[in-house]
Amino acid sequence: MAVVDHAPRLPQFDNLDFDDFHAEELPRRLAAGNGELAADIAAGALIKSFAWRLSDGRSVTYVVDDNGILIRPGDDAELVVEVSEQDWFNYVAELWTWVGLMYAEAAEMVRGEFGLFEDFEPVLLAMYHGRPLYEGWEPTVDLSCSFTLDDDHEEMSRFLDEAGFLHIRGVFSTEEIEALRAEVERQRSEATPDDHRSWWATNSDGDEVCCRVTHMDDRSELMLGLIGDRRLDAIGALGGDDFAAYPERGDGVSVVIKLPSIVEGLADLPWHRDCGTGGHSITCPTVSIGIQLDECTEANGQLHYLAGSNKSSNRAREVRDGWPTVAISASPGDVTVHYGHTMHGAPPPTDAPTSGGRRTIYVGYHQPIWAEFIPPGQGYNDILFKDGGRILSPEEFQEQSS
Repeated sequence: MAVVDHAPRLPQFDNLDFDDFHAEELPRRLAAGNGELAADIAAGALIKSFAWRLSDGRSVTYVVDDNGILIRPGDDAELVVEVSEQDWFNYVAELWTWVGLMYAEAAEMVRGEFGLFEDFEPVLLAMYHGRPLYEGWEPTVDLSCSFTLDDDHEEMSRFLDEAGFLHIRGVFSTEEIEALRAEVERQRSEATPDDHRSWWATNSDGDEVCCRVTHMDDRSELMLGLIGDRRLDAIGALGGDDFAAYPERGDGVSVVIKLPSIVEGLADLPWHRDCGTGGHSITCPTVSIGIQLDECTEANGQLHYLAGSNKSSNRAREVRDGWPTVAISASPGDVTVHYGHTMHGAPPPTDAPTSGGRRTIYVGYHQPIWAEFIPPGQGYNDILFKDGGRILSPEEFQEQSS
């Protein structure tokens, strides 16, 4: 199996000192090319200055000018974000994003608002990590291509690395899909809004509906049997030989249920990355495998991928017309695969199958650092639970918090 070359991450969480980082390490990174890259990205940003203010009073400002990025003491900036030094470190180490800081209520917008933070984040990622901004991508592969498990796995691995996603046909039999559907419906019927194992939303009739169930493997031998399934293991290994499933962490074996007419709650995920709240440095690359239990069509909110976005950042979840987006049309028993850093989303369904929603079971494959860093029973999505099982969108969260 080919080892895929992924973006480097910070040294193994060596602790950063705020003053030393801005006096020595960040200037070194900027001079090595990150400053020029960040300044180019900042040309399209809404603001040209950003300041961190620590809770102990220390502060630093980044200013964009014709010479690149300048580092100045103080907080004379258009956007001023106050955090603890630990949360500043967590942000620089990509353990938090602007979304994670917001949901954790770990950042105060002293001047400006979270929308400006979201817009400026690609500049910070370029400064700290040299990550480019996605500005379109010329496909190097046939994006309409799909595979079977009998196809060459080296070719599949190259496709996944280039495009950031993959569609594999006919992985599970009709009988297996029927059994998985029945177990999903059993667990969905037993889910409650306060179990912290399910996500809930409100439809246009005012009904509270379950749109996700997590850790199904805890309550089902059938779902637990997906861990170690030779087919899924082979797909997970497309990311590298050391990828494995760790169901006791994160969401475990989970199901996403796409329902029509949702008016409140985060049931219809907009364009996003799975590391959108944080954890990129430990969760990425993640190979996310989706077992399709229903037909995936435009009417029931099929999954879309932004091809080639798995090695870049995006400004404010931006996806422009003309960029290579791919809508996946799949059949029951097919499997979709994507890297967690690949931009993807699913629009609201206009219709639903007779089951009452399009259902996809997800199993994630991670590198060992995931298990070393994330404790059993915990995961990044835990930060989203603020109101029972109601998962608020970023916009709903900001409105509720204001």
